[in-house]
Amino acid sequence: ARRPSLQRSADLLGTPVGRPRGCSGAMAKKAPAGGDDDKMMEEQIVYMKKKIEILQHRTMYKQEQASNSKKSEAELRQRIRELDGSFQKESERCRENTGEMSRQYREMQDSFNERIKVLQKSVADAKHEIEAVTKEIERVRIEKDDIIRQKDVQIKTLSHKMETMAFEFADMLKETLDKMSQRIEVTHNSWDRKPGKPPLMNQLKAFSLTDGPPPSK
Repeated sequence: ARRPSLQRSADLLGTPVGRPRGCSGAMAKKAPAGGDDDKMMEEQIVYMKKKIEILQHRTMYKQEQASNSKKSEAELRQRIRELDGSFQKESERCRENTGEMSRQYREMQDSFNERIKVLQKSVADAKHEIEAVTKEIERVRIEKDDIIRQKDVQIKTLSHKMETMAFEFADMLKETLDKMSQRIEVTHNSWDRKPGKPPLMNQLKAFSLTDGPPPSK
């Protein structure tokens, strides 16, 4: 009654009946028949039970490994989903920040460009004003130099005229003085010849025409 079940178990495990693990084919051939069959069957049953227990333990270990793997896979998938969500949020935040920074950069660039244009226009206007002032200064300097040159010529001319007039006036004074001296001398001589009249020099002193203190009033 035990043989068919043992045979099925042996077929399932792939182990031939009547050959316990660790026994060689020669020893199996030498095994006696008859009453020793039961002993061999019991040994095979014990062997098969142990093998079944080992397989059960292996199966439980594999199931536990599979369960742990599924659990780790689920945790990993959850972690991946969380990371995907974090990456998505971070990507959205980066896009928002990038968009805001791009907007601010464009505004600053436009402001700087406008400021640069204003400053360039101010610089160009200042250059034009400087050129105009420089030209005006040069024109005034030329005019001033011309006026100074003309005034120098006039001064030299007037100085020459004044010197000439001074010499002429000196000559006229000398000539006049000489004539007056001659007349005074003639008058003095004729005055001195008239009796009863004071000398001419005393008469001239009376009119302050000669050196000496003025007459008292």
